[in-house]
Amino acid sequence: MNRLLSTAAVALMIVSFGATSAEARNRARIDQSGYANGAAAAQQGDRNGAVVVQGGNGHYARGAQSGYNNFLRMDQYGTRNHVTSTQRGETNFSVTGQEGRRLRADTLQTGVGNVSGIAQIGANHTAVADQDGDNNTSGIIQVGNGQDVTVRQRGEGNISVVVQSGYN
Repeated sequence: MNRLLSTAAVALMIVSFGATSAEARNRARIDQSGYANGAAAAQQGDRNGAVVVQGGNGHYARGAQSGYNNFLRMDQYGTRNHVTSTQRGETNFSVTGQEGRRLRADTLQTGVGNVSGIAQIGANHTAVADQDGDNNTSGIIQVGNGQDVTVRQRGEGNISVVVQSGYN
């Protein structure tokens, strides 16, 4: 009798886990080539998507999303680049592309309908996009060496564009 109850309990747990995971329609894809690369994607909610593509050596990527219908993409090529993207809310969109060495990009978005794009080429850049509110847009492009930018936007409908090139 105890064995039958244990089997029934395990079957019930498997069915309940299966139903829970089938309802959440989150997707994640991670592609890595090279060596010593690390990537993680954590999603809570529904209809969130994450893509991480890394080529080269020594990269770190971490994406975390909670809410509904958020998407993030992080692409890195080169050596020892670092990217984090965190989104909370609905319909937020974040894309980061880096090529070079020792590049760092961090995106934090909280709210609804925020869009962030970061592109960096070169070496030793740091970019931070921090948006809180609704329908904010941020674009950052850095080319060269040693560029540093931080964008913080609060409220609704803010737009920022930063383009930097050269050597620091």
